[in-house]
Amino acid sequence: MKTIFVTSFHPHISRNILSAGVLSRLAESARVVLVTPDYKKNFFKANFDGPNIEVEGVPVYQASKNWRGLLFKKLGIFLFGTGTAKLKTKYKYYNDKKFFYFVFAMLSGFIGKFFWVRTIVRFLDQKFSPKRFFKDLIAKNKPDAIFFTDPQNENDVSLLHDARDANIPIIAMLRSWDNTTQRILRVLPDKLLVGSKEVKKEVLEMYKYPKEKIVVTGNPHYDKYIKGPTKSKENFFAEFGLDTQKKLITYAPVGDHLVTLNDIDQHVMEVLSELKNYQILVRFPPDEGVRLVNFKKPANMFFDKPGHAFKSDEFGDREIRPEDDERLINEIYHSDLMITGPTSISLDSALIDKPVITVNFYPSARHFFDGIYTNQCDHIQKLLRTGGIKHASSKEDFIKFIYEYLQNPKLDAEGRAKIRSMWFSHADGKASERVANEVTNFINT
Repeated sequence: MKTIFVTSFHPHISRNILSAGVLSRLAESARVVLVTPDYKKNFFKANFDGPNIEVEGVPVYQASKNWRGLLFKKLGIFLFGTGTAKLKTKYKYYNDKKFFYFVFAMLSGFIGKFFWVRTIVRFLDQKFSPKRFFKDLIAKNKPDAIFFTDPQNENDVSLLHDARDANIPIIAMLRSWDNTTQRILRVLPDKLLVGSKEVKKEVLEMYKYPKEKIVVTGNPHYDKYIKGPTKSKENFFAEFGLDTQKKLITYAPVGDHLVTLNDIDQHVMEVLSELKNYQILVRFPPDEGVRLVNFKKPANMFFDKPGHAFKSDEFGDREIRPEDDERLINEIYHSDLMITGPTSISLDSALIDKPVITVNFYPSARHFFDGIYTNQCDHIQKLLRTGGIKHASSKEDFIKFIYEYLQNPKLDAEGRAKIRSMWFSHADGKASERVANEVTNFINT
């Protein structure tokens, strides 16, 4: 039986890949070694260990502790002259005022448009980045191939480097719909899986990656979404003590990591609390914090706090459990309206034709970079151009959009259909099967 490594360093991989059925399918015909952060090993063993599945925990973020590793990690971002990359560079300069860092980053973005520059940097990255962090793990398990579930993650990249040096075949899958505009692929895999035709188009444009090596599989975790809710409205509402006779609005907060000082989520929640005739369910981000200061939860507001925590004071490194994703599915299906920031909740909702409002208004005037500047990221702007989502830039518009959607949920249905055609081209309930088949065929060729 052949051996394959499967990486899981990003908190979303346990949802996107592992609990979506890919892991169990791979284990039917191969020995699977799940490579995870060492401090999460017990979590993964408890949730995913089984026949032909083993878990190996490793120290993480080792390469960037060395100046060479940190340099190449930064170049992976700087050399990508997309609107998103430049926006984030400007945001950093706004906050830290490091002028020479800013100039270097912007110049790198300019020269990085020449693909021969990226080729040279990849060669230097492979040759000079700190390596051999996974040498012992590879020697112990002798993998026949490695499936990288987030090839832009620093830990995946370190293993990619060691895999290249050991001549181990590499298959990878882009983790999310926004990855293509964030940074370069520091190591080009032998085969690349993507979630939609739109992402494939971006890979061809942004990376000039060989077309014949790209396979569109769909996103495995969405297989469950199109099957419908897992609970009836009555049972789901009973879980939170909700009234089935009242409409439900679900708010998925922006989160602290997208703004310098997050007073936005509390402001939106306070505005929503004024809608006394409606119920408000706040679905907190599973892997980041939401700043609330002396906030008194009103009687018409209910909280859902998903995610498995490894430290009581750490929000950025939680894991999404199957029950967390199941609750989100039920929340979207049984809500009358979804509200969020520049997050993938908009896509999740559009998949099942649920109306969505994104927020971009504040309790006080502020500089652009003190607000939700990521609304200007390339992937969010493309999403808004579909016309499938209402974007509220003032409290007045926000209230207006809420009442419009609650009165007529079919508004902007054509735009939501466009979203599905772009990012859900392969959402047919068989994505998990396709991913597992591609990986299995890859290891056996």
